[in-house]
Amino acid sequence: MLRVNVGLSRKLSKDYNSTGFSINLDGEVTASTSDAEAVVEQVKELFDLAEEALDQQIERAQSETAIAGRDEEQPSPPTNGVNGRNNPVSNGHSPRTTAENGNGHGNGHTDDVATNKQVNYLLSIGKRQRLSTIQLEHRIEEILGRAVGLYELSKRDAARIIDELTATVTNGRGR
Repeated sequence: MLRVNVGLSRKLSKDYNSTGFSINLDGEVTASTSDAEAVVEQVKELFDLAEEALDQQIERAQSETAIAGRDEEQPSPPTNGVNGRNNPVSNGHSPRTTAENGNGHGNGHTDDVATNKQVNYLLSIGKRQRLSTIQLEHRIEEILGRAVGLYELSKRDAARIIDELTATVTNGRGR
């Protein structure tokens, strides 16, 4: 028998950013080496399988990006008059104070909103647990003890929720 390693890669670019995708399959060709056409056909089948798997991975990545597209950077609003400067946050939300975050300390420190990466990861976890965005927000409310929208989480709260949801899965208590 022959062993065959099939590898494919694809690079997609958008707005000067690129994402690479690759797959390698290792398999056996059962056709006799004396039957060249059969060997080539089985290798072609492995390439077709690799291409289909790669296409599915790219489609999944693009659909998660499309869902999180609402969280992309927004144009800067006009200045707010504080030294003529604005303090926009990368995902279009403004910083909140700890009092606004509901922790009761009210010390005036800002707690930046969750990063795009955190929100995307939460969406991904929710998808794996077969939760709609509304169901995911209900889980967030259960964990934090207060209602907070997915796109309004602080970095700290997002990290806490990620820890809780991944612990739920690893402990076998998935909902």
